Amino acid sequence: MAETINIDKAALAWTLPWDADWVTAVAFVGSTRQIAAGNNLGQILLWELPEKPGGAAPSPVRRLDGHTNAVTRLVSTPDNRWLISASNDHTIRYWDMKADATGTDTVVLNATTIADASSPAGKRAGKKVPPAVEAKVRVQKAERALKGHDDWILGLALSRDAKLLVSGGDDANVIVWDRPAGKELRRWKLTSWAYALALSPDTKQALVSERNPLYYDPTRHMAVKLWEVAAGKIQRDLSADNKDMQIAAAAYSPDGKILALGQGGEADGKVFLVDPATGKKIRELKPPHQYGVTDLTILPDGKHSASSGRDTVVRIWQLSDGKLVKELGKPRGGQFKDWIHAVRFSADGRWLAAADMAGQVQVWAFPE
Repeated sequence: MAETINIDKAALAWTLPWDADWVTAVAFVGSTRQIAAGNNLGQILLWELPEKPGGAAPSPVRRLDGHTNAVTRLVSTPDNRWLISASNDHTIRYWDMKADATGTDTVVLNATTIADASSPAGKRAGKKVPPAVEAKVRVQKAERALKGHDDWILGLALSRDAKLLVSGGDDANVIVWDRPAGKELRRWKLTSWAYALALSPDTKQALVSERNPLYYDPTRHMAVKLWEVAAGKIQRDLSADNKDMQIAAAAYSPDGKILALGQGGEADGKVFLVDPATGKKIRELKPPHQYGVTDLTILPDGKHSASSGRDTVVRIWQLSDGKLVKELGKPRGGQFKDWIHAVRFSADGRWLAAADMAGQVQVWAFPE
């Protein structure tokens, strides 16, 4: 990654339009400048970013067809070869980034905006129907589909060497996969639905949070536990220290010494750091995200993390002292104003992508 990155000088490089539905997942493909994003309909688009920010927003170049429900997570292998997606259609799919397309199609990137303006309500409001923003894309099918879960899959983590894949679902199962073979190695049963999931860099430990039901109920179950991956046994139960917290996001630092956790739901979204060796809290990062955290990621330099929330902003934190370094975006008026659903750094740390439920992907650049 770049030796020096000026996070405090971050600037919005492009807003990539795609308003077919909520954009729910985002990832950079390995060390390339390719961005993949998935939406609530199960669609996945791929963009290739210019080398430098500025100018017109690039158009998508590829569409990955196969999922039939919301795409919840996207991860990619370090060799730039494979993109892996999890979905509410109960499947995990492998996409070969070097595979030939099976066809071509035209994607209308502002279809919902056109439909809203063309509707009777839009006409009464005097909305002007905009011209269609179209993109010609190559169409690709998945190389493989894994079908070990029988409910929504909300957690997905890949080991550094891309040999292990760990998934968690609303079927209350966590599955450890041989990633290259696509073979299930082991699974363990939870008390409730798997929610946030993160895998330590040495693959020995996994953080799994649980929740049930989605809404507030006095009898609801929530848990936060550290598991031994090889044995499928609980190492530490952090639930007592995180009482009544619905942990929606988690990420390990590259050296494995810090575990970042984010509180979801509709409460104030606290972000705090934990020592994964002891399970003890190191510090809380303030201010919290209003209405809840949606995602967490840690910069490859291991010095900074980014969090996204229902308050429609992305915050970048300095891990050593918890200092808020930069806030990206502006609050739009609350959690029902199309919150940021997912956030990811590029492998070189020069870019950050945010999946915006307003129907777009925001791309931020960090100058060297």
